[in-house]
Amino acid sequence: MHIERIDKWLTLLANLGVLIGIVFLVVEVRQSNRIAVAATEISVRDQYRSHNELVLANDAIAELLVKAANADGEFSEVETEKLYAYLYGHINTWKSIEIAYENGMLPRTTFEVVLDDVRIILNEYPAIRPLARDWIASYQSEADSKIYAAIRDELERFD
Repeated sequence: MHIERIDKWLTLLANLGVLIGIVFLVVEVRQSNRIAVAATEISVRDQYRSHNELVLANDAIAELLVKAANADGEFSEVETEKLYAYLYGHINTWKSIEIAYENGMLPRTTFEVVLDDVRIILNEYPAIRPLARDWIASYQSEADSKIYAAIRDELERFD
């Protein structure tokens, strides 16, 4: 009788230990997920900071963007390539954010900021619109992308 009581207590303690271990594991997984989301958010901000630093550190790029704000601006081949690089840099940032969002690594609000950024870039720099149209035409494989759709939809507003 005494051994049966000890056995029941040991079983209860073992089950309690398993339960505490599971609770601890859940807490750790949630904390790891929050850390991963925060790290991704910081990475997003760093990507945008890099775009801003490019303009701040390079007067030629800043002047090119001022020129791109004019829909009738004329550009040399070198300037056009720089605008392509500027746009593609943004598209790559937007796409990486979309991938992180779709995989649960970023909140919807952060992704909505990206969609706002698509609209802002295409509105503030009308000279970039033809380049964005070229990207849309060249990357049909991206047609299911929300970024692709946002760029396409924004360009349609100007047609």
